[in-house]
Amino acid sequence: VLNSLLEGKGPKTALITTSGFRDVLEIMRADRKDLFDLHQSKPAPMVPRDRCLEVNERVSATGAIIKPIDMSEIGEIIAKLKLIKVEAVAVCFLFAFLEPAHEILIGDALSSEMDGVSVSLSHQVLPLYREYERTSTTVVNASAQPVMDRYVSEVVSTLKSRSFQGEFFVMQSNGGLASPKETVERPVFSLFSGPAGGVVAAAEFGKRHGFDNLLSLDMGGTSTDAAAVTGGTPDRLIGIEIGGYPIAIPSLDIISVGAGGGSIASIDPGGALQVGPKSAGASPGPACYGNGGIEPTVTDASVVIGRYSADATLAGTLQVQKDLAIESLAHISTELGMEDYESAWGIISLVNANMANAVREVSVERGRDPRDYVLFASGGGGPAHAWDIANELGITKILIPPFPGAASAHGMLASEIRIDSIRTVHQALLDLKLDFLENLFSELTDEGYHRLPAEINRESVKFSYKLDLRYKGQTYELGVPVDIENIQILNLADAFHKLHAARYGHTFPKNPIELVHARTSSVVPRKILNKTVPHWPGDCGANSRQVYWGPQNGWLTTSTLSRSDAQKAEEIEGPAIIQQIDSTIIIPPKVLGRALDDGCLLIKSSSSQS
Repeated sequence: VLNSLLEGKGPKTALITTSGFRDVLEIMRADRKDLFDLHQSKPAPMVPRDRCLEVNERVSATGAIIKPIDMSEIGEIIAKLKLIKVEAVAVCFLFAFLEPAHEILIGDALSSEMDGVSVSLSHQVLPLYREYERTSTTVVNASAQPVMDRYVSEVVSTLKSRSFQGEFFVMQSNGGLASPKETVERPVFSLFSGPAGGVVAAAEFGKRHGFDNLLSLDMGGTSTDAAAVTGGTPDRLIGIEIGGYPIAIPSLDIISVGAGGGSIASIDPGGALQVGPKSAGASPGPACYGNGGIEPTVTDASVVIGRYSADATLAGTLQVQKDLAIESLAHISTELGMEDYESAWGIISLVNANMANAVREVSVERGRDPRDYVLFASGGGGPAHAWDIANELGITKILIPPFPGAASAHGMLASEIRIDSIRTVHQALLDLKLDFLENLFSELTDEGYHRLPAEINRESVKFSYKLDLRYKGQTYELGVPVDIENIQILNLADAFHKLHAARYGHTFPKNPIELVHARTSSVVPRKILNKTVPHWPGDCGANSRQVYWGPQNGWLTTSTLSRSDAQKAEEIEGPAIIQQIDSTIIIPPKVLGRALDDGCLLIKSSSSQS
């Protein structure tokens, strides 16, 4: 679904908006993504201007209807849409999040007159202020609906044909699951769901072993995703960006960087080594795969220094060719005046620095000390680079799941059903009346419950509440938890001051505080997965090999173990390399590894306390 949108292959979509606002997708925001790039260009609008249609209606900033819709105008709009043969329509009127009557009216007309056309109304998709973000999110939702509908229908049909007796849910960007019906109605909430599973897995495995604070590092072939779990709960935010388009939905706070096993190394015009963001992808892939790739990648560098074995098969089928890896690095080594293994070490060090910066962004830049966290390494490449990154950040422990390459899938299985309901309020905090706030949360609770699968009992749902607050004049908010049984306005103000100090290092205690959004999360806990030791197929070939461990340690004879053998070992002393079908786990010199009872590995410095 996401790829179809990014590649411009989505359905033909139109936008219906308030008169005078058809250009909101063209104008976008005035900010520049790169202050130093004078030639940057903004992405083309997802809906071209000739498919942005205006309706002469108006709702005031207080929610009062100033100009009602003329029904004859709706007929003219529908005639135009039929003429251009659109497949999806997004409706986004000014201040519809306060008074949705006009959106409902035109939505009903579209549904009755244009059979088979998907309709998305902004007050149902995202009832928030900020006109551009609400419009962009609604348009993306409308464009994704037909694609998601076909995809979900095919999956459901296939499961029925195979006599599937279990439950089918779809992962969302917020780290929770949604029913097929909810997913088809609001597909935009699931577009960034892939990385979310890895973060949920970090929280779940951390809980098993008594770790409440974890930094998730999920390294794949093209990119690496970093996120934080604090107090057992993944960080969440409102607003992500996909292909340059803002999507203002509740999602996990995940930072992605172009650093993966397939990231290509090159020499920039200034003669310096750089790695990524360009990637060799799955095809042709790294040079050592022998599929026609010739550019040096992070994987090729790992093969050259011996981290990845040329004797073992990757994923059980692919034979690594070390000579091709060395050949791909030759021109870089020549330009840098280095030996092949030295330039390979430089490539690995540089990609590790890029990933460490991503981890800093979700820890240090969020007001947290990474030394208070455990690094959770997943993805096919995460365990091979985890210790180098942890060491740079002062992290002393690493937790690795039984199957790092499948951690996201495990996280999806462990996820709870979750619906996030949100509404813009925009009032001074001290002016709030308790009965208003209680009624608002009651409405959001009802909305969340009715979006859950029909068979779920209300008694089984856990509701939690937050207010997004900011100092007057700010343009960003912080979510403050609310005790629904004991709402105290002054306590909420104190909590916001403390949260602001923790995040930004300062407060403005005399400044007025504004309430921007009220949020409710409706969560249905699921069965806890059984904690059993898995079986790891395959062996590691030779018992040892020569591996380069950097200029300080040089080449060292390094023991190699299969994952099954590592599970049986009482303690694994580095340097050692553990090989399994979906990943390679690196234990450097002066570092210890220990297998845990559920198949996880705990890696720590030999000088650190357990």
